[in-house]
Amino acid sequence: MKTSSALRKWLAVCWNRLYLYPPPEPLPRRRSFWAAMAVVAGATLLFSAFFIWYLTTRQDAFQTNAEDLGIMDQAVWSIVHSAVPHQTICNIVGDTNCYSSNGISRFAIHFEPILFPVALLYVLWATPKTLLVLQTLVVATGAFPAFWLARLRLRNEWIAVGFALLYLLHPLQNLALLNDFHAVTFTSALLLFVLYFMYTRQTAWTFVFAVLAMACKEEIPVLVALFGLWSLLFQRCWRSGLGLVLLALAWVGLELVITRLSGGPLLASRYAHLGNGPLDIARNILLHPLAILKQYVFERQHFFYLRQVLSPTGYLPLLAPWVLVLAVPTLALNLLSSKPDMYSGLYHYNAEIVPVLIFASIEAVVVIGWAAQWLLRWGRALWQRATAVWERWRLHLATRGAPGGLLRSSGSLSWGQLVLLTLLMCYLLVSVGRAAEAHGTMPFSPGFKWPVVNAHTRLAEHFIQMIPPTASVSAQSALVPHISHRERIYLFPYQDQEADYIFLDVTSDMYPLFLGSYTAEVKKILFSGQYGIVAAQDGYLLLKRGLPAPGLSPLSPAQNGPEALPALPPAFCSFLWVPPQQVEHPITATFRKSDSAQPLVDVVGYSTPTPATVDNGTYLQFTFYLRARSASLPALNLLVLLRDSAGQEHLLTQDFPGFAFCPTTTWQPGQIYMLRTLAFGLGSVHLAPGLAHISMALVPASPSGSTMMDVQARQPVQLQGASGAVRALPDARELQLTSVIVR
Repeated sequence: MKTSSALRKWLAVCWNRLYLYPPPEPLPRRRSFWAAMAVVAGATLLFSAFFIWYLTTRQDAFQTNAEDLGIMDQAVWSIVHSAVPHQTICNIVGDTNCYSSNGISRFAIHFEPILFPVALLYVLWATPKTLLVLQTLVVATGAFPAFWLARLRLRNEWIAVGFALLYLLHPLQNLALLNDFHAVTFTSALLLFVLYFMYTRQTAWTFVFAVLAMACKEEIPVLVALFGLWSLLFQRCWRSGLGLVLLALAWVGLELVITRLSGGPLLASRYAHLGNGPLDIARNILLHPLAILKQYVFERQHFFYLRQVLSPTGYLPLLAPWVLVLAVPTLALNLLSSKPDMYSGLYHYNAEIVPVLIFASIEAVVVIGWAAQWLLRWGRALWQRATAVWERWRLHLATRGAPGGLLRSSGSLSWGQLVLLTLLMCYLLVSVGRAAEAHGTMPFSPGFKWPVVNAHTRLAEHFIQMIPPTASVSAQSALVPHISHRERIYLFPYQDQEADYIFLDVTSDMYPLFLGSYTAEVKKILFSGQYGIVAAQDGYLLLKRGLPAPGLSPLSPAQNGPEALPALPPAFCSFLWVPPQQVEHPITATFRKSDSAQPLVDVVGYSTPTPATVDNGTYLQFTFYLRARSASLPALNLLVLLRDSAGQEHLLTQDFPGFAFCPTTTWQPGQIYMLRTLAFGLGSVHLAPGLAHISMALVPASPSGSTMMDVQARQPVQLQGASGAVRALPDARELQLTSVIVR
């Protein structure tokens, strides 16, 4: 009996200790509150104005993508026209949804009924910019619940302002915002509203924002159910907590039915390696926890992802594990996925984690402040009556839970408390500022670049006007969001044999293909004879199915040779033309024919990266300015070479998109051509440490497509008026550009 009584008493004490969040004591709204609210509102407006301007300019500069702005724009547009979210865009290289040219329901990919109210805005302003503006405004509002929650927990308006700024600066939230448009990005703000209203016991508003959040993506009901259980355990809110759980379960049932009827869930394949179905996956995880932890948590890339999640808040959320546990479902989804993007920390997959991190950071500050107060009081009391103080403290813990905030009354903070909170807030803001700087999400970041709308991007509108609104189009990624208001729009090369039109920009991102496969696909289309050229200028190419193709040879590439390319209008290559005044680092170097003194090409300028040191993680990109000296140049190619300290020569790259579509055989004498490499990394190049030299060489284009590393196959070069690090010997066959230190 005594044992049973002691056990019941111990369980009662433990249960009572879990009552961490009694109803919060209200704070009076004095003048300082309204001043702090004005600061938060001003920061929110500044945040909104900047990102709306930046994101809409990115759209104008053709820096948005088919995946996923084009997908989401078509889905919302299709709701307006057919009441069903529909998509035909897919990545034929890696996606699982390329089943039919007629496309699939958006609900087979993600369950996002929030798109229906979003579609109402398309009645007024039917453009992808609507999605970008709306997403920015919704995300920005999350600063208010962050401020309100921190104010109640920390009992100070100005410290709470810091948490609003912490939310606005958080790189995980900003990276989600910058990643085109995704409905789940709304949850950065919506789930913060849920947490705030749940903490303040405003049940009606809790359910309103819980429904809005669950409408954004299929896994959010799991988070809402966990929020309900958390409220049951730590707030003793029986009705609202259980209501959230039941609401989430009902929502899951609804989405399973709709998703099945839509042909999904197609993305479940990302977890097929863990088992056949949810029950089998759960069983494998429970039976092999150590193997799961080793492979999906402590593995280098996965563990680095966890550091990316926690470092912007200075790892303080670890001090509040009872709050951080709310992020476990999303972390598990990302860590266990077979798609590396989900645990890269760079995309929208972390949007719903941000509210939990903000709340956990607030609670960590509460814990630190409370611990500091407790230690100070305890130390003073111990000096006088150590035994009596310990007894009182034991009795206190046996009857009450942890404090609901730094103060039990509505009084002001002491100077010591205020200094401690200020230091902690500064630490958090420095941490998030450093993380934002490293990710390049803010204007003060070194890698930040403002999108530029130039003559090339403005020319695209001329091509877009030539495409009928009812025609099916297979287009390049950056072009898709500008022509996605149609029933059938595809991401090239999907349906490039069936679409009415093919719209390409060879100067743009070639995703999902690489340069070689992209070039081969374009040549295959041109040689097929099925498409004729509607217009071709400055790298843009618009083809129409069934149009006569004068000037395009019907011969196969095998008959014309591997390097053959149908004759395109001269204006197509104008994207390579530059006037002399735009040449960077002017020099005068001439490549000549190996068997004669006949000049072939002048190197009139160059631009190289300027790192003093390089390593395996370094990315490089080079630009060269060449001028044709002959009206009948042979087919030539450029090599970028590196000779390391051991004397070993390495090929860095020969990928110049300009050569792929405008070979030297088409060059006009006297015209300057700007050739830029694709960005490439050094991860696959094994370099000896020490001083290394980077140079360029000109070689005949290989009929087999293989790289010609033979020194004798390179064209000799002579340099006149050398400047800087550029150097060439009289009998040299390469032009040295710069030197670097290899680490």
